[in-house]
Amino acid sequence: MSKSIKKNSEKWNTSALNALATKYSFSTRYIKQCITGDRTPIFADRIKAEYIELKNNLDNLLNNDKL
Repeated sequence: MSKSIKKNSEKWNTSALNALATKYSFSTRYIKQCITGDRTPIFADRIKAEYIELKNNLDNLLNNDKL
């Protein structure tokens, strides 16, 4: 009865993670934990919202064909 365990790994935007890590002077691992909900400080919602905004902005810039 060997079942394969497949873990859903999230694709992180490293540019956005590094920007938030330098902004708040935290490690990128701690920023990831705040985004996923493993850590719940008061400002985790703000970090998550900023990450989503940065990620969307970077994706829009990279996928823009008008450049």
